[in-house]
Amino acid sequence: MLPRITIITPSYQQAPYLEECIRSLHDQGYPDLEHIIVDGGSTDGSREIIERYADKLAWWCCEKDKGQSDAINKGLARATGQVFGWLNSDDLLLPGSLHAVGEAFAEHPDMTVFTGVRIERAADGTERALAQDDPGDTDGYYIHPRINQQSTFMRMDLVKALPGVEEKLHYVMDYELWLQLMFRHGTTDVWVDPRPLSVFRLHPVSKTSTVHHRFLDEIASMLHGLAMATGQQVLAGVLEKGHRITPGLRDIPVTTAHGDLVRRMVVWFLLRWHHRIYSAGDLRMMKAFLQEARPAEKELDAQERTWLRMVEQEADVANWPLFRLRRKWRHLRGRA
Repeated sequence: MLPRITIITPSYQQAPYLEECIRSLHDQGYPDLEHIIVDGGSTDGSREIIERYADKLAWWCCEKDKGQSDAINKGLARATGQVFGWLNSDDLLLPGSLHAVGEAFAEHPDMTVFTGVRIERAADGTERALAQDDPGDTDGYYIHPRINQQSTFMRMDLVKALPGVEEKLHYVMDYELWLQLMFRHGTTDVWVDPRPLSVFRLHPVSKTSTVHHRFLDEIASMLHGLAMATGQQVLAGVLEKGHRITPGLRDIPVTTAHGDLVRRMVVWFLLRWHHRIYSAGDLRMMKAFLQEARPAEKELDAQERTWLRMVEQEADVANWPLFRLRRKWRHLRGRA
């Protein structure tokens, strides 16, 4: 028997996309779909769209909330499915995706996570398939997970046991939820499926397009907590120099035994997102990284070594005014 799949759609002021999102779910004909829409009090016609589909919904509301994470948890409080996923109101599920997910969980009811490919659709309509995790590199599930959120589905009982998503996070609650499940339940029951399941839409007002620095601040906040919990105060201090750390996040269950893994997570984050320097905070943080926490070459893969070389070249100045002067000089020389 196919399991009940609960899809929660958090929404706010997304009327141009909402109906297509709703139809992408209900037109699939999955026999046991529980769809919950939690709208944050939109005034753009979203309520009227939701009302047209109310008979297909398990529950819905249109009222002020505290943001996307609050909306997801509000839906989870009413969810009764065995499988959980959320689909933002400007994204889509592809035909057949619910059957693929349901059949996988029916065959493997102890599965922790099922994740497939997502298609990124740019504002001009062009599309590309986003990369997935490598099932042969389970350390990568921790160090550099590719969380294709719209195409990722989780066992409901594990999600509710946490409970739900972290409401202090507004941009990377999916990453935090992923790490909670990985550190609590391991990687054995993660299924990486090669089929495209969803469309992730980029448009001028989407969060991914407008507040990239806040995504990084929230990731840094989680890594900061993991570093502190594993006794790596120096690494935590490096992150503090370049990011606004969100206090009071819930604990992810790590111990000092996870120290090497957490260090690799922090190093990858710093090199991946800060091998180019764009601000005084970046410079301050990466100089501290090189001076206080520089990794050994043998700890790094080829891509990380390339990024490290770039950091060494970028951060080899005394202060931010000199950095800007050098960059300006290089720019002028390049134009000459």
